[in-house]
Amino acid sequence: PAASPVASPVASPVASPTASPVAAAPSWEEIDRQLATAAPSTGLLAAELIGGACQHIHASNADAVLPVGSSFKLWVLGALALEVEAGRIDWEQPLTIEQQHKSVPGGDLRFVPNGTVFTVRYVAERMMQKSDNTATDHIMALVGREKIEQTMAAMGHHDPSLNIPLITTRELAFLKFATPTDRLDAYYAAPVAERRQILATEIDTMPEEALADTDQTAPLEIDRVEWFATRDDLCQAMAWLWNQAQKPGMLPVKEIIALETQLPFAGEVWPYVGFKGGSEMGVLSGTWLLQRADGRHFVYSIGFKDSTAALDMAAAVVVMEAGRDRLAQTP
Repeated sequence: PAASPVASPVASPVASPTASPVAAAPSWEEIDRQLATAAPSTGLLAAELIGGACQHIHASNADAVLPVGSSFKLWVLGALALEVEAGRIDWEQPLTIEQQHKSVPGGDLRFVPNGTVFTVRYVAERMMQKSDNTATDHIMALVGREKIEQTMAAMGHHDPSLNIPLITTRELAFLKFATPTDRLDAYYAAPVAERRQILATEIDTMPEEALADTDQTAPLEIDRVEWFATRDDLCQAMAWLWNQAQKPGMLPVKEIIALETQLPFAGEVWPYVGFKGGSEMGVLSGTWLLQRADGRHFVYSIGFKDSTAALDMAAAVVVMEAGRDRLAQTP
């Protein structure tokens, strides 16, 4: 069956309902072997937050640039947090749903009537918990594309130019499913200023009907029409958000990223779990911010890519859970 369009990137696959016993955790070497067979391109990083920074515990291709789907929403949340900290935006201020910022699956906010008002915090929660693309694009419009690009650099991305201009979820869908290959080639060959102009005048003005056919039987343009990062980049982003959440008025940052965990985590082992993932056909990414029962903090990030075929989600979940359980036992 055809996959849902990438514009619904995100949630990682649903895993088993209870956390697997940590006593059975394989070694990092065994996890690396599992990882290598799960997809053609992979990356993994387990790190401890020490002094607010990522200190590697175990890494496998942690510096490999991979598409990360909706994991880019970590940078959007970070930029929003900076605007709140500066007093330009308030968590509780009203945000109106507008047609021009409605995106395609996933997420339910695209179905609400234009003019519906929610708080900024609620829309941010939908962006992170449900990976709602309409919520995301409204936050992006509120904060501003270029501020988010600047925040991506501030949050530790090693090469922000990989994602500049930072496309919205709606733009990703129209670039991927409604733009001829020759126009796509021209877009990516153009300098940044020209690409911004193309987005504004060509992509953002496309009618919804241009997305009539979003079925796909193989990964589509995941090596250029996507958002890109390394495991290190995502670890830095999570560490930045954790540090930001310690500031006055910033507690919502910590709460918003803890609304969804995807994998099951035993509460007696992990009293706090923050998460953001991303997925489309051929792409799967998950990054967790973890507080262990002994008070130590960790980031666990894993990514998979297959440019030619759908991923084996069952194999991916096995290695994801293995890393979770190994990290629970890190001395």
